[in-house]
Amino acid sequence: MKNRVKVDQLALIYLLIITGGKFTSLPSLLAGDLGHDSWVSMCFSFLWDGVCLCFLLWAIKLNSKANLDISAILNRSVSKVVSKIVLAIFFVIFVLRTNILLTNCYQMFSVTFDVSTNWLVFILPIALLSFFAIQRGFNAIARASQLLFGIIFIALVALMVSPLMEADLAALAPVGEAGWGKILANSYTRSFWFSDYIFIYFVLDGVKVKKHVFTPILVSFGIGAALTVLINAVFVALFGSFAPDFSMAMSKIGVFSVANTTNGRWDWLTLAIWLLSVFIKMIVFIFCAYKCVEKILEKNFAKVNLFVALFITATLMLPMFVSTETLLSTFIVWALIPFTIVQYLLPLFMPLLTKVALKKTEVKHE
Repeated sequence: MKNRVKVDQLALIYLLIITGGKFTSLPSLLAGDLGHDSWVSMCFSFLWDGVCLCFLLWAIKLNSKANLDISAILNRSVSKVVSKIVLAIFFVIFVLRTNILLTNCYQMFSVTFDVSTNWLVFILPIALLSFFAIQRGFNAIARASQLLFGIIFIALVALMVSPLMEADLAALAPVGEAGWGKILANSYTRSFWFSDYIFIYFVLDGVKVKKHVFTPILVSFGIGAALTVLINAVFVALFGSFAPDFSMAMSKIGVFSVANTTNGRWDWLTLAIWLLSVFIKMIVFIFCAYKCVEKILEKNFAKVNLFVALFITATLMLPMFVSTETLLSTFIVWALIPFTIVQYLLPLFMPLLTKVALKKTEVKHE
C-alpha cells in the first residue's frame, strides 16, 4: 500500500511537524497573553498532548493486525453519522491550520527574504506539490521527511545556538507571575496550535507495527516539545515586554546572530532550510484534509480527484477574504469546543472505540 509507513518514519515526521510552524507567530501570541510565563503555558499544552498521544498509540497497538482506518473504526463504534461529523471537524482543523501556516510563511518570505508575490501565485505551487505527494502516497512524504530530517534538524539547532548564548533566562523569573489559573486557561484557549499528533489518525491503517510503538514516537514528542518550549523561552527572554510585537519569532531571534559577524545575517540559509519542516507540515495537513473528504464521501479515489483538489485549493484562498487575526480571535475561539472533542476527547476513547470496532469486525467475519 502506498500509504504504509514504518513507526520510525512516523516518529521522524512527527518531530518535524512539532517543530514546524510553532516558531512563527505563536510565541508572540503567547507572550501577549502571559508575558514571560508563556513557556509555562506551552509546557501544560504539551503535557496534555503527551497523555492523549499515549492513548492514540495504544489504539495503534490494538489495531496493528486488523489495520482499520479511522473511518471504519468510527463507523463501527459510534455510527456513520457521528463519523462524518468528526471527519468534518477534522477537515476544518486541517484547512485552518494550513491557512495559518501559509500566512506565516508568506510573511516570513516577505519580511525576512524580501520576496513579494500575490497570494494565488504563492499557494498554487504548494497545492500542486501537495497533490503530487497525495498521488504518490503518504509513504513518499515519510521517505522525503526521512531524507531531509538530518539537514533540517541541524539547521534548527544552528538557529538556536547564538540566541541561546545571548539570552538571560533569569528574565523568566518569577515563574507563575501571570497566575496559574490564567496560565492553565491559556493552555486551553491556544490549544488550536497543538495536538500535532492528529495526522496519525489518517495513517492508522498504514502503520507497520513491529516491536516498539511507544518508545520512538514518545522520544520524538519529548525532543520536539523540549525544543519548542526552549525556543519560546529564549524568545521571551531576549525581547521581554517587546515580544508580543514581533510576529515572526524564528526570524527575530536570528537577529542576535548578526552581532557575531560583520557580514550581515548568516542565518538566512539555516532559516530557509528550517522552513522545509513547515512545508512538510502543510503537505501532511493537506493530505489529511483530502483523506477527510474521501472518507466523508465514502470514496477511495485511485488517483487524485480533480474536484476534491480544486475544493481544497479554494479553501486555501481564505486569507484573501478573512485576515488571520480575525480567524484566531473569533472563529477559532468559537470553534474551541468541537475542536477539543477531536483533539483531546477522541484520543482518550480511541482504545475503547478500536476494541469495539475490532469485535464487530470479528463477528462480521464469522
